[in-house]
This record gives sequence, C-alpha cells and structure tokens, in this order.
Amino acid sequence: MRNLFYISVFALVLLSCEEKKETKVEVAPEVVVGNDLNTYEGRVKEIELYTKLIYDDSLNFNKSYAENLLKAYDLFIRKDSYYNVSKEYMFNAGELCRALDRPLDAIKYFNMLLEKDPNHELAGAALFYKAMIIGDMLHDNKLAVETYKEFIEKYPDHQLVESAKASIELQGKTMDEIIKGFKEKEKNA
Repeated sequence: MRNLFYISVFALVLLSCEEKKETKVEVAPEVVVGNDLNTYEGRVKEIELYTKLIYDDSLNFNKSYAENLLKAYDLFIRKDSYYNVSKEYMFNAGELCRALDRPLDAIKYFNMLLEKDPNHELAGAALFYKAMIIGDMLHDNKLAVETYKEFIEKYPDHQLVESAKASIELQGKTMDEIIKGFKEKEKNA
C-alpha cells in the first residue's frame, strides 16, 4: 500500500514537472452578445455564454473565450459580490487565471474567496491551489511550504491534506532528488 502511495505521488510529480506542452490555442471570432451588462441577469448570462462556449469544445483551449469569461467573472464579482454565487465565481476565476498562466491574478481571486468566506466549501481548495501556484508557477518554495502548512492547519480534514503533505516533502527538490528519495524509501521498505 505504501508503494502504491509513493508511485502515485511520483507520477503526480512527473506530470506536474513535465515541460509545458504547447496547447492548441484557437483565436475565436468575436461573439456578438446582446446581454445588458448593467443588470445582474445580463452579467449572469454573459458568464453562462462564455462558459458554454469554452466547454462546447473542451479539447481545444480558446484563449479569447477564456479571457472574456474572466472579464465576465470579474465584472460580476465587482458589481454583485454580495450574492453567494460570487464566491464560486471567485474560485472559478482563480482556476481560469491559473490556466491562462496568470499566477498573480489567480492568487488574487483565491485570496478574495478566502477573505470573504474562509469557511466556504471551496476555501480549502482555494488555499491549496494558492500554495501550488506559489511553488510551481512562482517558484517560491519557502512561501509554498508555509502556505501548504497553513492549509493543513486550517483544513485538517480536507481531501487534499495528503497531497499537501507530499508537496511539502517534495517542494524545491529536483527530479533527480525526488527519484533518489523514492528509490531509498523503496529499498528501506
């Protein structure tokens, strides 16, 4: 069972450490939208439209649609943050920024959610992803470890706690160091 855990962690590390592969980015034609962005309903329809456009072709990442969806999330959050759904939109905007390779913006949205409602069902995942972005995208290993520890302390029963512990153990190590560590653990098991 322990070997399975180590193999799983190793596979996860390999996947996250792979060189970025070029993602097919398709330039989208401008979508003519008749939504009135001055109303709550219009802002929601805008989010629904771009969400549908992005997920209709989930095999290709359409950066134009993603940017428009991010703008729609941001507008909704600024105008309608008192609605509960805005917390979900903050989380989604953070994930979208991560996909768009905008780590600082992703952290901004995750922090919004964490500040607004640290007990929200997505708050734990937001803090975990924040730690992941700090380590993997911003390469600040010390802050990443601190953030993972904060996550474990604040959300000890969260399903990502074991992943956070493994990330702390692996943070800042080279692939050679990780492989050597796994071989040593396997030999001692």
